[in-house]
Amino acid sequence: MIQNLTLRYAIVASLIIGFMFTLSFGIYGYAYYEIYLKSEPVYGTVEEIDLDKGITTISYSTDDATFKSKIHFIDSGLNIGDRTTVYYKIDNPNKSFIYEQAKIILFFFGIGIAFIILGIVLMFVKTFKENKETKKTVKKQVKKRRVK
Repeated sequence: MIQNLTLRYAIVASLIIGFMFTLSFGIYGYAYYEIYLKSEPVYGTVEEIDLDKGITTISYSTDDATFKSKIHFIDSGLNIGDRTTVYYKIDNPNKSFIYEQAKIILFFFGIGIAFIILGIVLMFVKTFKENKETKKTVKKQVKKRRVK
């Protein structure tokens, strides 16, 4: 049976981790969402992958010019010369992100939501457990009073 102290630690840890993931990846992802609202998808080409710096360089062309975007992102599924979907902001083509980045940010945002839900479920379990223990204590006290 889970002890109350362990349950409390699990609740606190779940909520802290959940809020950290949700807040950080939510803020990080919101910048991409703003780009996505006024974006145009195009195909870009992976030009360079710098594992030491954690930077992937992607080149993509708009109607006006060709841009190179250095993204702080390494995906083991991308190789030099691969094509990927790039979303660039129409009014500022220098602002862009790739599809794979958005997927990973949404994944970790979802992990944060899952931890928050886990913390809430554990709170209900703890409350249920405490109520059950309180009822047992009350029944024992009632039996003692009847015996006297």
